[in-house]
Amino acid sequence: MDKTEQKLPELEFRNETIKSLVSRLTGKDVLIVTDPFNYPKVKDAGRCAVAPDNRCEQIPVIKSGPFYERVIAVGGCAALDIGRACAVGKSIIVVPSILSTSCISLDRSVIKYGGVNRLEKTQLPEKVIICMPDLMDMPPAELEKWCQSGFGDLFTMAAASIDIQHKKGDLSIEAVTGNVGECFKAIEWVINDFDGYNETSVKALARFLHDSSLVVVVRDDSNLNAAGEHLLYHSLLRLNPQYTSSRPTHGQIVAAGTLIAAAIYREQTGNARILEAISKAFKKLGLPLTYDELSKAGIEKRHLQEGLSDIKHLGSHLGDYFKTNDFGILDRVFSA
Repeated sequence: MDKTEQKLPELEFRNETIKSLVSRLTGKDVLIVTDPFNYPKVKDAGRCAVAPDNRCEQIPVIKSGPFYERVIAVGGCAALDIGRACAVGKSIIVVPSILSTSCISLDRSVIKYGGVNRLEKTQLPEKVIICMPDLMDMPPAELEKWCQSGFGDLFTMAAASIDIQHKKGDLSIEAVTGNVGECFKAIEWVINDFDGYNETSVKALARFLHDSSLVVVVRDDSNLNAAGEHLLYHSLLRLNPQYTSSRPTHGQIVAAGTLIAAAIYREQTGNARILEAISKAFKKLGLPLTYDELSKAGIEKRHLQEGLSDIKHLGSHLGDYFKTNDFGILDRVFSA
């Protein structure tokens, strides 16, 4: 389909539980793809496939089962990614159970092949539904952890814009902020209006993440959503097998990369506006700003040094800087 004719997914908020919603929407032609955490909520609604991770081997096994025409994907990003992959050529409704990354409304999935994650085109959802009771019934610490991660992933758009402008040879503040105006509006919202991880901020985050997903869909690329900070993320996961899916979170890792990119931008241009705004937003959200805070999340200084060394050759604003500079900027960013 020509992307100019593509119907973009709608974002809906429902005051009903995931269990109730899926039971109401399912049918004989529906496949429910979920993760182990959410399986107890939906197991009685209909045919279920459980995706514990994003490994490619699951996809043909799931698709080879009984015929289905529609998919309901329920869970975190792995379940949504596998659900979209199993829905190619069919229709899919996505029901995120957490708001931890910008993946919720995408038309592509991160699938792991032989231990390597690849972003590939899959199926655009017709609808994205947020079940507010499930989110708001989370323990407060869990809600904060996952929503904080979502904000961290959202704000990588600033670093990605710096990356694009670095490659174009134009690091003007107007060009960098102009590429991702909605991201900087979200940063300003956090600075001025965020007052804790409550229903208002959860709905705001969901809208921000939905809109950032649509940027990928409309542009038909992820260049304004992921750059060197995501290369750093994948490097750190590979180099540090002790990292888990929840410690450190995806958002905490890419947020560190975004801070470093913003600090490099300040040194290259003399303009501190982006670094100052992101730092203010991170402080309100509780995202790590110091070595001590990074260490509490499981990210050590040496991890960053090893990861940044590892991405030097991959062609990004973040990696290019460390081809000719030492790691002194890390102390300038993260020393309390």
